Amino acid sequence: MSETLQQNVVTVAVPPIEGTYFYVAVKGSLHATDSSVFGLNRDESAALAKRFSNTSIGIVNGISIKGAPMAVINSLSQLGYKVVCSTGETEVIWTMAREV
Repeated sequence: MSETLQQNVVTVAVPPIEGTYFYVAVKGSLHATDSSVFGLNRDESAALAKRFSNTSIGIVNGISIKGAPMAVINSLSQLGYKVVCSTGETEVIWTMAREV
């Protein structure tokens, strides 16, 4: 006696991705006057360096900015970034995204 195996095939439609995002991170304390930003491209780093004096590119994977974190976040919002999450207490990391 032969058995016929029947397979059920389920097709799932995957909706297209609505957008592609570019992420950066801002690290600092709300009580400090300096911040670090990670993930910026060269043009964005130059734009922040023009706005904040004493910007240094000497840290690993990012730049150090002599500016309060909220001022840096507000400047990045002018470049199209929005805060998507944050974590920390004394030292906070804000993750920001912009649509590419």
